[in-house]
Amino acid sequence: MSNHITRYEGLIASQTFDKVTSKLQKQFVQNLKRLEALKVEVAEAKAFERAVEVQVAKDIAPLHRKYNQRLGDMLLILDAHYGQLSEEENYKLGFYIATMVSQLLASGLQHLQPLYEKYQEYLVSDSQEIDMPVEEEEDGEDIPEEWNEQDNRIFEQVEETLPPITNKTSRSIYMELVKEFHPDLESDEEEKLRKTKLMHLITEAYSKNDLYELLKLRMTLITEQEKPQTFVEPQLKRYNKILIKQILFLEKELKDIQTGAYWQFGKGNYKTMDISIITEMNSIKKATKQLEFHKQVLKSREYVVQFLSNY
Repeated sequence: MSNHITRYEGLIASQTFDKVTSKLQKQFVQNLKRLEALKVEVAEAKAFERAVEVQVAKDIAPLHRKYNQRLGDMLLILDAHYGQLSEEENYKLGFYIATMVSQLLASGLQHLQPLYEKYQEYLVSDSQEIDMPVEEEEDGEDIPEEWNEQDNRIFEQVEETLPPITNKTSRSIYMELVKEFHPDLESDEEEKLRKTKLMHLITEAYSKNDLYELLKLRMTLITEQEKPQTFVEPQLKRYNKILIKQILFLEKELKDIQTGAYWQFGKGNYKTMDISIITEMNSIKKATKQLEFHKQVLKSREYVVQFLSNY
């Protein structure tokens, strides 16, 4: 018996679920297996993402806060030199301070608000200069390379034709199963006991609105009583559409996780995660030490000029 129905072992007849004949039944089995694999992948990806989030909050976030505080101190030192430099150097200094302060305000260093108000005009003037070219270059870049126009059209067509995954759909399948397997409708005691166990699985899936599990139960259990040709095509088509919609949803969910900020720390590998976090911690510590050095030497006008020449 295949792995995806071992949970029902002892509760279904000897007929094997994978022994299907029609094209639609084969598609259903393939979609079901793909969805089952995706559910595992998404669950594992989410667990990894949560593990990274915990480690980042514990080990990296405090280092970031310390770095940001040192950077804020350095900006206050640079502010003291403004107006004592050449016009070009003052512009570079103003733009640098405005850029850094805007980032630090977003991280919670609100005591730098007066500094931002003093230099925000540099950000405004800079954005005005680059607004038009950026606007012109954005055409045709809304769809990622890996998601081309044809893929996008297919996705939109599926969205338009598939029934919504709602409690109503789950209830429809649930009622079909109840009609066939409710133990109160069975007179044979042995069969009644089997159906009681089955109804527990059915009710559990319905209470969780787990459409995936309900569909698997529907196909597995009712096909043991029906001949293949009696499992009507409209039902299979409908179920396949529902599965495809869930597959697309989970694929997108998995992609979102794998392109998120936390995924860079190991890409799903816990051993690599530890190494990546340690590497990031060392990098932040090194950068913080550099800021400590800059805080000392930037009190000198000559070093400020040198600093700005590299910016």
